[in-house]
Amino acid sequence: MRVSFKFKIALLSLAISGTLLTAFGLFFFAFAYKSGIDRMDQEIRTLAESSLRGPRPRHYWDNFDKSLDFIYGEAVTTRIALYIVDADREERFASENAPPELVELVLTLDPAPASDSKAAQDEAPHFAMRHEPPRSRLDDDYFDLDLDEGRLRSMPDIGGRGDARRPGGPPQMSEPTTESMIDPVFQTLETADGSWRVGTFQVPGMLVMMAMDMEVFYHDIRRFQTAFLIAVPVGLVLLALAGWFLAGRAMRPVASIADTAEGITAKGLDRRIPMVGSDTELERLVSVCNGMLDRLEKSYRQAVRFSADAAHELQTPLTILQGELDNAIQASEDGSVEQQRYSMLMEELSNLKAVVQKLLLLAHADEGRLKLNLKAVDLSEMVRTAAEDLEVMAPSLQIKLLVEDHVTVPADLALLNQALRNMTSNAAKYTELEGDVRFILERSGGVAHFTVENRAAAIPEEDRLQVFERFHRVEKSRTTAGSGLGLSLAREIVRAHQGDLVLKPYHEGMVAFTLTLPLA
Repeated sequence: MRVSFKFKIALLSLAISGTLLTAFGLFFFAFAYKSGIDRMDQEIRTLAESSLRGPRPRHYWDNFDKSLDFIYGEAVTTRIALYIVDADREERFASENAPPELVELVLTLDPAPASDSKAAQDEAPHFAMRHEPPRSRLDDDYFDLDLDEGRLRSMPDIGGRGDARRPGGPPQMSEPTTESMIDPVFQTLETADGSWRVGTFQVPGMLVMMAMDMEVFYHDIRRFQTAFLIAVPVGLVLLALAGWFLAGRAMRPVASIADTAEGITAKGLDRRIPMVGSDTELERLVSVCNGMLDRLEKSYRQAVRFSADAAHELQTPLTILQGELDNAIQASEDGSVEQQRYSMLMEELSNLKAVVQKLLLLAHADEGRLKLNLKAVDLSEMVRTAAEDLEVMAPSLQIKLLVEDHVTVPADLALLNQALRNMTSNAAKYTELEGDVRFILERSGGVAHFTVENRAAAIPEEDRLQVFERFHRVEKSRTTAGSGLGLSLAREIVRAHQGDLVLKPYHEGMVAFTLTLPLA
């Protein structure tokens, strides 16, 4: 299947643009996913480090959920889970929404070596406990997360039990500091309730696992996927339309050049293709085409001039030769061999003069110098006369006339009569023996239509395109009279009268030629 160049350009543009759009969308999706994960990790890390910084009251972790509710609200708090174990892998704290899979995750971690020696503690600092001098007890029921400073800060005693920073009270165990924290490990944990992003923080004497529900994150990702799946097809359609439009604009100058070149015929070789744009490539294409037309016009004019000059120069010697042969025939005895020989030569000379006359007319038609003496001509009467001539030439043929009366056209009587004789002669030569020939003349829409139909074998398809070419003959092996110029000359004469001569499709065993002329 042949595909237009315009379609190929649009398809290539769509393929390239679509590939880039899809690649950009996938890259942006991966970037958004990675950025979302990094943002969650940073949020978990900030929350964990702020909770582990500095000394903390004894029951600090028991009030962790209350503190998150106070700062973030219950909607956010339910998305955050906390699970803490000590150096002996004993559970120290677990928030209410902590998934049980966190416990299994803890068991997969490599335990630190258990030893009381300082060397062992140095080698396994992950679970070592550090003691500090007793400090004042902080009221563990009132504290909050300081988001601006990134740490937990104590809250005032709203319940009226005194200042939480008041000295005195029972001693407390100090919590590990962030300076001794090992770089956390982040991973995604799939549970029965959903997905959690888990950050594991190992500090001396304690393992803190803080998890954040990924439901909101995946919801945003799904929204992005939906938007992407909608935007990409829409974008591809818009790109296809834009590619087709741009391909059309790019091919418009080429189409203009093609239309102009298509309108250039043998009689209009003086026409040139106008410059259709300022692009360098188009300028070069137009220049090359115009240069080719210059060379074609020059060669064609030389050939036409040669044909006209040769035909004109041949007329004089042929006329002289015809006169001499006529004298020889008159001087010979009637019925003698010499007279028969001279008569045969005279017939061939007449055919030669007819060919020369046709070539001269064609040369004048090619040059646009075919002079017409136009006057109102009764085409109906001319067709009836042509039918009578055909009866004389081929009495065995069956001739049928379907001719409207008084069909008048403006024409040169001599030239139009020659065109009709050529059509009639063609029908006489190629009609089957005792076949029928139809002469049909009718008028329609200000145009006269004259059709000659003769029963004959169908003209081969390869010959149909060349039937009006000069010296072309359908039956190459024919030895009957004929130069192959009759139909070509008839068409040139009719076209000079602003009409046309065409070969009609083969129908019901009939070969038909139709001549059209404007009515008077």
